[in-house]
Amino acid sequence: MQAKPCPLIGGYLISRGGRTKARSPATRFHRRLPPGWTRWIHTGFFRLTVVFQELMRVILTSLGSDGDHFPYIGLGIALRHRGHSVTLVAAAHYESLARSQDLDFESLLSEAEHDELFGHPNFWHPLKTAPLAARWGVKLIERQYALLSNLAANPGTVLVANPAVYAAKLVHEVHGNPLANLVPQPWLIPTVQAPPVMPHFDLARWPKPAVRLFWRALDGVGHVLVGRHLNRLRKRLGLPPGRRMFRSWFSPQLVLGLFPAWYGAPQDDWPPAVQLVGFPRFDGGRMRELPESVQEFCRSSPPPITFTFGTEMRHSADLFRISAAACATLGRRGILLTKYRDQVPTNLPPGIIHCDFAPFQKLFPLCAVVVHHGGIGTTAQGLFAGVPQVFLPISFDQMDNAARVQRLGAGERVSANVARPELLVAALRRALEPEVRVRCQIIRDRLAREADPFPAAVGSIEKMDEAKGDAKAVVQE
Repeated sequence: MQAKPCPLIGGYLISRGGRTKARSPATRFHRRLPPGWTRWIHTGFFRLTVVFQELMRVILTSLGSDGDHFPYIGLGIALRHRGHSVTLVAAAHYESLARSQDLDFESLLSEAEHDELFGHPNFWHPLKTAPLAARWGVKLIERQYALLSNLAANPGTVLVANPAVYAAKLVHEVHGNPLANLVPQPWLIPTVQAPPVMPHFDLARWPKPAVRLFWRALDGVGHVLVGRHLNRLRKRLGLPPGRRMFRSWFSPQLVLGLFPAWYGAPQDDWPPAVQLVGFPRFDGGRMRELPESVQEFCRSSPPPITFTFGTEMRHSADLFRISAAACATLGRRGILLTKYRDQVPTNLPPGIIHCDFAPFQKLFPLCAVVVHHGGIGTTAQGLFAGVPQVFLPISFDQMDNAARVQRLGAGERVSANVARPELLVAALRRALEPEVRVRCQIIRDRLAREADPFPAAVGSIEKMDEAKGDAKAVVQE
């Protein structure tokens, strides 16, 4: 372990004659420091306290879209500000973003491997995605384990992983590295007490015994598709067989829920390691301002409706066609936001434009409504902006996020599988009602009062690391 003056707290405290005088802002934090972070140095009449921080080497790893990676990059920035060494292990196309934020980078997937799964049309099918993702993932697990195991061999290495990167859990079990998970949405945590909305199944309407059977059945499917392959690898690594995959894939040490309790209330049957820290605000940092053409379009009246269906959605041509038709029916201006130009209608009607990329934090506050797929990153940015949302959920957590926002009175939903222009028009009319915007602005103001979640997340990870043993930092006298 390295030791150096703590960048956020550090400083010196000088005690004379039993009284302590502050020589830095560290004084008021001194009593709060965890064990092992201070050293008293006696120099005759003076007693000097040097505040030290035990530095970590943190490996952040995730799979998925921008919404699955931005929380890790935002956390990495906060960890770097605390002086820790940070490496992002992710798909190759995130390297430039990671390095632009002064993070080290290792490739977990090539671009071709990433596109093999996320570019496949069945990935967005509620039932076909599971066998597709299983076949894709099991052939990569051993290589990912070898990579993460090698990176974690350095002393003081801590893993922060998406639970779907199961190789990180294996490294934790084999080598003992501390492991934390980031969970961006409550949908990912199995519960009988307050079950989420699943694709095709609204478990909240089911009796509790049926919900228990559902989770058992889901674990059984997970074992057939993935678990039995993982158990062969676990056996070679000297580990016991795993059971109930979707419960055991969480870290027993720390699971950070990146949402507030009023969005997903903690349940008694959640894993005991879950800590909620709130929605993250980081949305990529790639662009500080909107493109000038988009700014000019948004300044005109009335505010536009923005349509976006996910950074990895490459099969949204029908959704954008329906979106353009709905705008024409309502006589509203619209922005079709996607980096896949071939998904946008070739001849857009007047008052509708296409944009490759725009930072949500800048764009959403200028919109009348945001229509999207229901990913948790887009959902959270819509709540931050105080803008009504209309959901066209397709799969994964999207139905659950739509239901939660609808219960908050901040949005509407239309199933993407049966979406027609007239259904979208009706949902947009409801979302444009003044009382919906008032409720959205109340939520926006509430979020503005909540603290940035990353400092709290960093503190929890540091405490997890300290709990593994006594601090090794020493001070030369």
